[in-house]
Amino acid sequence: MNRLLIICALCLWQIQVFAQQDTLGQLSLSEFYEIVRSHHPMAKQAKLILDRGDLVVSQARGAFDPKLISEYQTKQFQGKDYYDVWDSYVKVPTVINVDLKAGYERNSGQFLNPEHTVPTDGLYYAGVSVPIGQGLIHNSRNINLKKGMAEQQNLTSQANAVYNNLLLDANYVYWNWFETYQKMRVAQESLDLISERYQGIRESVVNGDKAAIDSVEALIQVQSWKNEVNKSRLNYQNATLQMENFVWDTTQIFAAHPDTAWQKQEVLVVDEYINFAVSNHPDLNAMQADLLSLELDRKLAAENIKPVLNLNYNFLMASGNSSDESMAGLSNNYKGGFEFSFPLLIRKERAKLKQAKIKLEEGGLKLTSKSRIVTNKVFQSYGKIIVLLEMLEEQRRIVQNYQRLLEGERTKFQNGESSVFLVNSRENKKIAAEMKLVNLEAEYGRAIGMVNWSSGYFTTQLENAQVQ
Repeated sequence: MNRLLIICALCLWQIQVFAQQDTLGQLSLSEFYEIVRSHHPMAKQAKLILDRGDLVVSQARGAFDPKLISEYQTKQFQGKDYYDVWDSYVKVPTVINVDLKAGYERNSGQFLNPEHTVPTDGLYYAGVSVPIGQGLIHNSRNINLKKGMAEQQNLTSQANAVYNNLLLDANYVYWNWFETYQKMRVAQESLDLISERYQGIRESVVNGDKAAIDSVEALIQVQSWKNEVNKSRLNYQNATLQMENFVWDTTQIFAAHPDTAWQKQEVLVVDEYINFAVSNHPDLNAMQADLLSLELDRKLAAENIKPVLNLNYNFLMASGNSSDESMAGLSNNYKGGFEFSFPLLIRKERAKLKQAKIKLEEGGLKLTSKSRIVTNKVFQSYGKIIVLLEMLEEQRRIVQNYQRLLEGERTKFQNGESSVFLVNSRENKKIAAEMKLVNLEAEYGRAIGMVNWSSGYFTTQLENAQVQ
């Protein structure tokens, strides 16, 4: 029973579709793009990927955040106060890899290490740590920040790739929707004309003006095109369901139809598409971001070959001293030193540097190869547009010529100089030519989408979305 209800509902929808089409609103390709761009989950995913990129950079900047540190140690044993050591300070990393430090130290106890001896009221200090060997030019904090920016560029490219692929799919389903709708209209209009001719032939047979076999020939034509109409309606229904996959707002696709007035779309010259692809294609930008990250790894590996030599200086000031007393003892009250280390064979560092260079060279070769592939795809897609435009113009002339032949054959049939078979043959060829024209119009629209996808030009839609 349920299956019967479903079949009845489907048949009712098929009957009503064509009758409603003159009153339903049109949905243009640009309007469909706007719906997809604004509401499709994949478009929202692309925006989330962009947000991830911002957070990656913010995380890398966290390495330069000032830190408040407090260390306290105490020891009590057999009723004796061995020591209390308390050191609190603020450490400020800088972009130039110089660390600033300022703090307060207060220590006491019977068995306090003389190194920790400070005035009773404590000791203030301020100092700086400066690398003059490894880390002077490049250091891990700066490199990680720049790698974070490179990863942000990579994530932006990933978002653009998601958006580029989404609009390509949307373009394909829209023109498939357009094609099935137009073919359904052609089939229905043809059926109406054929049915009208069949009724005329039938009346002529009843009146004795035509042979009965002519009505059978016309009836077969009517029956054949009824099947074609049902088939075209089913194709249109399936194409509409595919459109539903891209509509995530309140738009009722079943209550709309594509723009029936086909127009030649504006396209750029091929050099503009090529230049745009080289500079903005998501895949190329992602590979360029990877190359930038590999170059940063190479710089850090080259920096790590240098010896570590860090100079430390801390100016000391007892609590309660005046500023004049502090400045007078600037050269006497201090704590300083240096740290030096250098591996004798540096095999680890040299190996890392060589690996970084090899990876960088590999990445450059991959980028060169991918650039060639992208460029050729743009040329291929653009060449298809040019050929399709020529084919469209020729196909329109073919349809016009078939229409002339059909009209001539109808005139001969009315004068008794032709047969139903010849009229049907002319009509079938004319309808086939119209179907071919519809197919070429849809193929042209898909070719425009392909050149926009192959060049990455669809990503301009995402940029417009961000501005809005």
